[in-house]
Amino acid sequence: MASAGGVDVTPEERDILRVVGKSWGWVLFFGIVTLILGALVVARPKDTIYAFAIVVGIWLFVAGLFRMVVAIADSEDTTGTRWLIAVLGLLSVIIGILFLRHTQQTVTTLAFLIGLFWVVGGLIEFFTAYSDHGSPARGFRIVMGVLAFAAGVVTLVVPHLTLGVLAVIIGIWLILYGVLQIALSLQLRHLADV
Repeated sequence: MASAGGVDVTPEERDILRVVGKSWGWVLFFGIVTLILGALVVARPKDTIYAFAIVVGIWLFVAGLFRMVVAIADSEDTTGTRWLIAVLGLLSVIIGILFLRHTQQTVTTLAFLIGLFWVVGGLIEFFTAYSDHGSPARGFRIVMGVLAFAAGVVTLVVPHLTLGVLAVIIGIWLILYGVLQIALSLQLRHLADV
């Protein structure tokens, strides 16, 4: 048995880890884009609120498609985990479309949709990561799930936040999520060398 990060793995598991590790570039790209988007929103929240709604809509749509592809392509996770990831992806696509279609809606509606997505997405991310004991990225995924859940609760509890404050909260969340995605990509990069 070979060793991967101090854990004994079979040759088949080593091959799977290499395949996962080779996708690190896409995760890094997604993390950088998310980080840049968050920084732009925090820097100019009031000037970019409508553009922000459009960009977040596009981001949610693309992120949802990405999650659905991952759910379909991932043959190693359990069927339940794959279904949860696919449902999260579908929810992300639907909310992204709503953002693109109704950019003039009130902050309360946008806050509710964002909050609902983050609460559900955070719970799914947390529980899928928590149940995946063998994943080297388990800790990062748990932290991302907790951050998403916390941001969702704050957004749902205080929906009457001003546009600027809501944009700054979302921007900070995007920055943190982007940093965690970048860290995850660097961890995945090492899997390619297993």
